[in-house]
Amino acid sequence: MMFNTASIITAALAMSSSAVSAPTNQTNPSSGLSKTTRLRMADSAAERYNILSDDKDFIFDLGQNNFASIANRQTFPAMVGTGTSIAAARFPGCSISKLHIHPRATEMLILLSGRLITETIPELGAVDANGKQRVIHNELKPNTLNVFDQGALHTQINPDCDEVTAYTIFSSEDGGFGFVADQSFALPDDVIATQLGDAISGADIDRIRSSLPQGVAARIDACVKKCNIPKRK
Repeated sequence: MMFNTASIITAALAMSSSAVSAPTNQTNPSSGLSKTTRLRMADSAAERYNILSDDKDFIFDLGQNNFASIANRQTFPAMVGTGTSIAAARFPGCSISKLHIHPRATEMLILLSGRLITETIPELGAVDANGKQRVIHNELKPNTLNVFDQGALHTQINPDCDEVTAYTIFSSEDGGFGFVADQSFALPDDVIATQLGDAISGADIDRIRSSLPQGVAARIDACVKKCNIPKRK
């Protein structure tokens, strides 16, 4: 059972400027360039301040969206030059985010409320005590911080009935977002079959590809039943 894309985590939802309404990144009529582009081309800090001419250009409301929002160089031009972006995120009860990566940023998640379980798969060569691929497992409580290294596969799980809130800070003004299963199954069938040791092929690959969850997260069925959460249509 999947969540609607808009209902889980803004780190994915708000990668486009349509997720927020202010401050603006309007195009300059004379140059035809957006405010972000002009800031990236600025020759000096003084010119940067001239571009950010309104005092409100330095303020961003992370609570302006019903679900959350992200302040990056696209949605909040004042972030240009900071090397960072930040998002407010809400994880509904009984939800698990799809396994994903941020190709251009380390993510630092600060839990504000509730309980969150995280699973991280670091790069090849990081092994556990048995010599197998290491998987980093943590359970977060409010005011704890979890680091997900740039490019590391990870997921976040809310195993409880109530919503969880967090802030996520990225070490890039444009950290990017990628879903592991979706992008893997975009490959041709023969490539996928080879990668899986020819354990599946043909119709099996098509079946898996067509059944991959839409959106960015899934509900945990046992948790949904325990919490008596109504089914979404």
